[in-house]
Formats: sequence, structure tokens, C-alpha cells
Amino acid sequence: MEGFFGGRTIVLLISDCEERRQALQRTLSLWGPCVALSPSQSSREIDESRSLLVVDLDLSGRKSIETARAALAPYRLAGAPCIFLLRDMSSRCQMQANALGATDILPADIPVTVLLDKIGLMLAPPDRPGPSAALQQRFVAASAALSDLMDAAERGDGLPVEAIDDSVEAVNRAADGGDLDGWLDMVWRHDDATYQHCLLVSGLVAAFAQRIGFREADRRLMTEAAVLHDIGKARIPLDILRKPGKLTPAEHEIMNQHPQIGHDMLVAQGGFAPAVLTAVLSHHEYLDGSGYPHGLAGDHIPDPVRIITICDVYAALIERRSYKPPMSPAEAYAVLVAMGEKLDLDLVRVFGEIMLDASIARLGRYGAHVSKRGTDTAA
Repeated sequence: MEGFFGGRTIVLLISDCEERRQALQRTLSLWGPCVALSPSQSSREIDESRSLLVVDLDLSGRKSIETARAALAPYRLAGAPCIFLLRDMSSRCQMQANALGATDILPADIPVTVLLDKIGLMLAPPDRPGPSAALQQRFVAASAALSDLMDAAERGDGLPVEAIDDSVEAVNRAADGGDLDGWLDMVWRHDDATYQHCLLVSGLVAAFAQRIGFREADRRLMTEAAVLHDIGKARIPLDILRKPGKLTPAEHEIMNQHPQIGHDMLVAQGGFAPAVLTAVLSHHEYLDGSGYPHGLAGDHIPDPVRIITICDVYAALIERRSYKPPMSPAEAYAVLVAMGEKLDLDLVRVFGEIMLDASIARLGRYGAHVSKRGTDTAA
């Protein structure tokens, strides 16, 4: 991400609450690399002049203020912009935040979309060329909703239906705009592998459904299934989900439980359409019976699941991970074709007409973005 400093900007999150630190890091990674530290941790490897700080600290006590002052000193000297998220918006705490170098002060419970919009404007001011404002707003809305979903799933809470609806609406309206290229451009900025993958698959599925003329109700179901297809990964241990390398056979066995976990979560909550439940459970099944978790084959795999599987595999191929470079669109499509009887080749051909369009061919260069936070693949 090229920030207004003229170089690659790092979002540095400093928080004294581990639970909030993890959730905020996942959210802030929408705009690229986000390093999360406690106030006592060193950040020597980060260039202060190319950092945007998000500070989430308790400023109600003298000791915490002194700790914050020491942690922020290098960045104040470098003039790095600094957003404070205050849990107490009293005039006293706002005064302390200003004394510590706050560029902006926001309440800690501010809606995620507002926070992301604020940071997006700081990293890429309106006069910079890039995706349209409308498309960026839809992308931020989808990412914020996905953040709410993953956080709720990780905590074991019920999934917020409103967040699902918001995400589906944002993705489908982006597909209506026909700017899949712009959507993918923003997806590559995301530094969290799980989020990047879900947003990528959702965009591909929405574009697929729009191109082949699905009715609006069917498009919504398809996109909802795509948004939720990996929700079970919220319950996979982070040391496996974010392992910077290939998984061991034992780790693969655990990872491969995510379709069943996600399906069981949705069934337990209730209210999800059978088509969505089937897609979440079966998006790793192949027509020749070699997939998982139940080795389904042929007519036991409905068309919507076949579409999501194609998009899921393709997304995994064009994403970069620490253990593999990204494939170009043409290379990834060739792999889909070579999978033969595993996939529905009629649907693969239609998918190719969408993905290999001239306006999408530059996708490979965006895949050069390195996600450092996971092995989250569809394979």
C-alpha cells in the first residue's frame, strides 16, 4: 500500500487489551499490513516516518499515561498521524490524548465502517487515483460486516444477521457495477489471509451469478453462501490458521474440519436457507468423490455448490502465501481445466469467460501482494 508518506505505510496498533488488540488487528488489516503491539513491546523494526498509529489505551490512570507516553515518543518525533480510540470520551481523557499527539480522537465503540473509512482517507486521500468512492464504500461495508461475523463466530455468539445482509448487499451491488477489477484491487490490500480469501471468493461468486443472469433472490443466496463458506475457520486454532508455511498432515486434518464446523454453527443458530447450509458443508467436495468432508459425488453436489467450489479453488491459486507464489489468471484457469472430472467443466468454461476477460488479465500483478498471516487456502 502506497501511503501519503511516499512509501509503504504500516498501520501500527498499540492496545493494552489483548482481546481488543486481536479483533482490531484483523479489522485494520483491510488496508494492508497491520502490526499489533502491547504498550510494552518493542517496535524498532517499524519506520516511524511511514507509520499510521491507532492507539487503544486506557488513559484513566497516571501509570497507563506514562506507559503510553514512552511507547508513542518515537512516533511523535517523526510526526506520524495518530488516531486515539478512547473508551472514556471525557474531556480529561481527550485532553490526555491530545497531549500524547492525537491527530484524531474517536470513541472506542465507533462503528467499524466509520473507523475504516477514516483510515482509508488518511492512507489514500480523495485526490489520489484509485477505485471509485462508491465501490470503496461497498468494500469497506463488506469487510466490516465480515469482521463482525468472524468475531461473533470466534466468540461462540450467534452470527449477526444484519451483518450478513450488509455484506451480501455490498458485494452484489459491487458486481452490478461491473468493476470486478476494482474489487480485486482492493482485496489484495487486505493483510489478513482469511478475510482476503472470503472477500475474494465472494466477489468472484457475485460476478459469476451476475454474468449468467441469476434472479436477484438466487444471487443473494449464492453470495450469502460465499460470504459464509469459510465461517468454520473462526473455530480453527490460530496457530494452524496463521501458520507461515505448509501444514502437517495432522494440521490438515484439523483444518479440514472447518466445513462441518461452519455447517453445524449455522444449523444450531437456525434461519439459514438449505442452499446456504449445503454450500458451507460441501464446498470442498469434488464430482469424482475425492473431496471432503463426506466424499460426495456427481448429482449429490448441486450447481450452486459447484460454482462456489470453482471460485474457491481459483481464489486459492491466485493468492500468494508464504509457501507459494500466486498463479496468473491464465495459469489458474488452466489448473481448473486440468482438474477434469473433479469440477463441472461446463461451469468452468463460463467462469473462464469472466475471469480471462481483458480487464481482469492484470490480476496476476495484484497477487504479488504477500499475506503474512496465514495459510488460508481453498485446497
